[in-house]
Order: sequence, then C-alpha cells, then structure tokens
Amino acid sequence: MNVSDQLSKVKLLDYYYQRRAESSIGIGDRFELTSAIFGTSSLVTSNPSGIYDIADIPADFDLSDLTSQVATSTKEGDPGGNSNKKFLTSYDSGIITLRAELDSSKLEANVSYPFNTLVVCDNLGKACLVLCCQQDSLYLGKSYVTVTEINTMVS
Repeated sequence: MNVSDQLSKVKLLDYYYQRRAESSIGIGDRFELTSAIFGTSSLVTSNPSGIYDIADIPADFDLSDLTSQVATSTKEGDPGGNSNKKFLTSYDSGIITLRAELDSSKLEANVSYPFNTLVVCDNLGKACLVLCCQQDSLYLGKSYVTVTEINTMVS
C-alpha cells in the first residue's frame, strides 16, 4: 500500500493573530477558541496513484471554503448553546493544547461521511486554525480525536 509522505498540514490563520492581538489590548470581544468543525475541503485531493495530496492552506481560509460540514464539537458555555463538551482547551508552559473529539451521536445511522479538514473557530464563529489530513470516513459510533498544540513562544 502506498502512503503519502504528507499525512497532514496545519495552519494558524491570519485572523487568529489579528483577533489575539486586538483582544490583548481590549479591542472587540474577548478572544476564545470555542469549537471545531469536522468537514471536507478541496485542499485534499486524490492523485492518480490513489494517494491524497494536501495543498498549502491559505492564510485567509474561511468557513465558506469547506465543501461539507459533518459535525461540530463545542466547549461548555459556547454562545450557540449547543455545548457537547467535545472541544477542550488547555495551556501549560507556553503551549495551547486543543482537543477536538467527534460527537458522532448526531450523525445519521448507516451513513459514511467523508472527512479531511478540521477547522477551529473562535467565539465569533470564525475560522482561526485549519488542519487537513488524509481522507477518512466518519460515521455514527466512530471515535475520532484530534490534538493540536500551538506554541505561543514563537512568532
């Protein structure tokens, strides 16, 4: 079996840096990462050998760039009121850790949903971080967890 040498790519978007900076000086609402959307994007494509290629993630990626949205994991206290407590954040020694767990309970039974892109959003519902991975399938009863670290000590 052939396997791509590029299994995943992740990028903090320009919007993340802008909102973090503005929030730190009191401009706008408090900035907080509050949800993760499991979906697909055209950044992940199958090549002729059957391996998936992952394009560079644009710094201005927007939720409208998702070709599908399969499921959303949220924190407790999410302003949407749909908290499933499947998106957890923590901070230690300069590292923000984001843990997004698929809430498959809302998926339709006996249906397989393609997945290749995870988008982390802020409390305003805007994309802050994008993770693209090799194509996978999500379905009712499947467990899927992503853990992403943001090193706040590098610029």
